[in-house]
Amino acid sequence: MDKKTQKQMAIMVDALQPHCDEEIIAAITCSHAGSISSVLVSKFMGGAGGGTKTSNLPNPVFIAVGANTIYAFQYAPRGFKFKIKKEVARWPKDEVSVVAEQTGTMANFVMTTVSGDSYALEIPTVMGGKELADLFLQALGASQE
Repeated sequence: MDKKTQKQMAIMVDALQPHCDEEIIAAITCSHAGSISSVLVSKFMGGAGGGTKTSNLPNPVFIAVGANTIYAFQYAPRGFKFKIKKEVARWPKDEVSVVAEQTGTMANFVMTTVSGDSYALEIPTVMGGKELADLFLQALGASQE
């Protein structure tokens, strides 16, 4: 992993670490699947932007991965930092399966809990984001489609 990716991941992990009960190994900001592309297409077509909602998680959402737990947080970006507002969900890591798919500019993934809840999310992979997304998805234990 290059130094830029390490630094980006460290910034996100450091933002969430004080809010988690265990050591965080990876963290990243995500959007609901389709929401980024729907905003871009809508703006291109002259609209105000879309807001596809695929779950009860906030959009965007900050996901953190520990050894035993996956956490979800509502946040607000503050330049190159993050204001963590509140924890909105947590799941035992061994009770969540993750399937990921890489497209041209996005890493899409679906987290499914043993209770059957599914969360379809996406991470932009442009401008060096692919390595960061790969690192995060590996920490989640994602299988690739």
